[in-house]
Amino acid sequence: MSPNTVIDRIELLLNKDEHTQQQYLLQQFDYSISAAYPIADESEKRIDVHASGCNREEPDELFLEWIANHPGTWSGVVHIFFKNEKAPSLSIHFKQSILNSYSQSFTENSGYQQNGYFAAQLKEVTINQVQMN
Repeated sequence: MSPNTVIDRIELLLNKDEHTQQQYLLQQFDYSISAAYPIADESEKRIDVHASGCNREEPDELFLEWIANHPGTWSGVVHIFFKNEKAPSLSIHFKQSILNSYSQSFTENSGYQQNGYFAAQLKEVTINQVQMN
């Protein structure tokens, strides 16, 4: 039997603070992990985690506040679910984030949904219970 590799849904649960949160469905999500120190000087080792994605719906007020880097901790979790699975196969928790960019394009006379793309730097990241930075 072959492994289940078809992604059913991608959820982003975004927290501005301990009282304000919203769930978003993403169409696409990427993350990258990179060393952020000179290779000649490993005394200050640091790992950076960057994430980018495409949201399925127009940004609401909370998402726009995140885009505008309004004050807040901006923590959250991204869950990747495979088809016919109740539990996420991949969970990426972050305790703080800073949005680097957001873009959205529109096409005249098009019924195609105009999704927005975001890129963020994540801090204090845990991927499936393994601490990254």
